[in-house]
Amino acid sequence: MKIISFLKKYKYYLIPFIVILALISILPKINAVLALVTPPELPKAQAAKKIENLQQNWNWDVSHRFHHESQGTNTFPVPVEWFVALEQPLSSPLGLLFPGVDKNLFVDQKYLGRMGFLPSEKSNKNLYNLPIGFATTPFQHIAGLDDEVTSVGFTCAACHTGSLTYDDVEYIVQGGPSRADLGLFQASLATSLAQTLVTAKLPMPNRRFTRFAKRVLGEQYSSSTKAELLKQMTAVAMAAKAGISDPVQVTEGYGRLDALNRIGNQVFAKDYDRKENIAPITAPVNYPHIWTVSWFDWVQYDGSIMQPIIRNTGEALGVAASLDFNSPMGKGRFSSSASLENLSWMENALSGKTADNQNYSPFKAGKFEGLLAPKWPDAFKKIDVASADKGKALYEANCKGCHLPATNTSQFWSDDVFKKIKWYDKNGQAKYTKDQYIDLNVIPLEKIRTDPSQSQILANRSVNTNKLGDSNALGLETYVCIPQKKQLYGERKANAVDQETRVIGEGEYDLITVKVEDSSVVKFALALGAVVQEVNDEWFKANYIPKKDQPKYEGEQPNCLQANGGYKARPLNGIWATAPFLHNGSVPTLDDLLKPQSERPQYVLLGPSEFDVDKVGLKQPTKIDPSSTGYEDGYFVLDTKIIGNLNTGHEFAGEDKPGSLGKKFTEQERKDLIEYLKTL
Repeated sequence: MKIISFLKKYKYYLIPFIVILALISILPKINAVLALVTPPELPKAQAAKKIENLQQNWNWDVSHRFHHESQGTNTFPVPVEWFVALEQPLSSPLGLLFPGVDKNLFVDQKYLGRMGFLPSEKSNKNLYNLPIGFATTPFQHIAGLDDEVTSVGFTCAACHTGSLTYDDVEYIVQGGPSRADLGLFQASLATSLAQTLVTAKLPMPNRRFTRFAKRVLGEQYSSSTKAELLKQMTAVAMAAKAGISDPVQVTEGYGRLDALNRIGNQVFAKDYDRKENIAPITAPVNYPHIWTVSWFDWVQYDGSIMQPIIRNTGEALGVAASLDFNSPMGKGRFSSSASLENLSWMENALSGKTADNQNYSPFKAGKFEGLLAPKWPDAFKKIDVASADKGKALYEANCKGCHLPATNTSQFWSDDVFKKIKWYDKNGQAKYTKDQYIDLNVIPLEKIRTDPSQSQILANRSVNTNKLGDSNALGLETYVCIPQKKQLYGERKANAVDQETRVIGEGEYDLITVKVEDSSVVKFALALGAVVQEVNDEWFKANYIPKKDQPKYEGEQPNCLQANGGYKARPLNGIWATAPFLHNGSVPTLDDLLKPQSERPQYVLLGPSEFDVDKVGLKQPTKIDPSSTGYEDGYFVLDTKIIGNLNTGHEFAGEDKPGSLGKKFTEQERKDLIEYLKTL
């Protein structure tokens, strides 16, 4: 009775209290929904008056095929028919409370251009009129759907086609670093899907789902087919929600991606369904430029992979080519949607090895074919020849020791630069490549002192390839090649240029073949190389490619991997077109790069494509407000004090300290050296 009396006496106070408690209990759910339907801020659309392609030895047919050739990826978790029917997300979820109209599709190239993607033309290779780097693949499985569909995903060109804008003309750099922000793209696509689903499940006036359904279903549209589409879309959304996500510790931003960690997460955590193998995003790198790379002895910023097709297949797996870890060994395990046919064509287009000239060798020909480095455009400020001549002497004295002689000199086309690769097979027998490759210097971290994060991924990360208590482990029993400092196979000369011994970093190594097997702790570098080898071997088996024909796809380099904790010094041909600089994109211009670290800008604006022809690189605001780090007006402000973003090392500071490579340049010397670099 006392309780009833109390409730009657204080009922006018209790009702608001109960309402407040109820609101508090559902507030997290409301906030979660609002987060799902609120898109990231994007910069305003910027369109140049004219678009031009720099002359790089590719005609339209080759470049357009490279832009849209499928690698077998289904990067986006929806069929292409859904992808092209989605609308752009409303900037505020409040807009869902008002009627909408049938316009503003997500795939509008101007809209995707705000995330850094470049426009392309509709063609037989690009039926849906998607931007550069988007490709479709038929007969793919998407989580949540029962039937096979045509998927849409990224191909090489999404990350390796750049652009720069000068005097209101946008110049396309084939094989250059993209400005794309994949994080913004993923968030915007997720919001578009969420807003579409919300309008189907709640009584909102904005009939986005109805418009979406009419586009997808066309003449098959009815209340029953619309209901079935909603069921399918809900299943896809639930499957995506249940998937493993990449935790982000260092934001990537425009033009950067922590590719190695993301590939590892996709293969060993998501495909293999082992959450314990997930690693946070800690080491974004500027998308590397890819001309000349087919003829390097080691690729990747950290010089960690030798065979191009291993690199290419690994990249395809990283952007979600399907991968089967569940079929029995010998009966389809390691089968994948990655297409070695197309990946091999892409590599040949880069290297210059055409179907009619499979024996092409740049060293024998005395020149590069395939994709060439871009030349400084005539429309830019004219190169000061006298200044460039002075800069050449500075390059010889300060840069050649690491980056090799310039590619336009006779010194470069010599046995000192191009060498055959020697390794030992699993039986200890010496093998040599037929061709000679560019013998790159991999500079130890102790010497270069640039941000260590990327170089330490393969050196330090490990993965679990066992399913403990279950026979269904990965099934690795795979041979790969590694550098071995201990000389196991007899005496070797100590001469650094001797072809009998490869020189990596500051030590001499033999390349030996070892077996990688399943374990609860496997070095990430070896596990990834082994899995990709198994994927390639399974593709050969499924496509009945005899052993004698496999080198047409793989090339002749062995599947060698190394994790030495350093960075390679590549030739600087075309370097002027590849800003921002250092492997992590932490330095906006060449002029800044040639200064001591203390004089480089702490904050770098990433996203705009405006080119600075004097400092050579990304044009920067006069001043960047420190409080604007992160995203500001849709662009990304990179703080170089964050580990992963450090702009340290590779200094010309005139000091005897690690990371200082030589004299401190005067302003005129920097100008002279930059004028010379424009000529490469």
